[in-house]
Amino acid sequence: MRKIIFSFLTALLMFNLTGCSIRTMPTTPTVKVIHIDKEKQDKLYVKASNWMVETFNNSKSVIQFRDKESGTITGRYLLGIIAYASQYGPAQYAYAIIKIQVKDGASKITIKPEPFRYVEGIAYYTQEKAEADIKLLTESFQTYMQKTVNEKW
Repeated sequence: MRKIIFSFLTALLMFNLTGCSIRTMPTTPTVKVIHIDKEKQDKLYVKASNWMVETFNNSKSVIQFRDKESGTITGRYLLGIIAYASQYGPAQYAYAIIKIQVKDGASKITIKPEPFRYVEGIAYYTQEKAEADIKLLTESFQTYMQKTVNEKW
């Protein structure tokens, strides 16, 4: 009887674990160039800087480098939580490096996710969610950069 129960439980455990595989998020960068006619680099730089400040709205997302002369802003952005902290280990996070470059009449955003591993079927944050969040970030940046700002107050 013990052998039957043990065999049944082993088979059940094996069946449950077959859907779980370890995946690694690829580090393919997403690049988007936005053309904004007749806008100077200084104004675009301020807009890009404001977008980063508004988007990086938690303590784990930080702006790491700014250079107004070259029109470059770089930061490390928290995409999501892969696994929450538990008795089995610390929390795991998914990050991306966001680099914005501006010049007269154009801005470019490059989002490169840092590689992370997750267990498919168990993880809270997956490659599909990361790709969707990166797409939302690029769309948000494009919308922000293209909107006109009323400087009269």
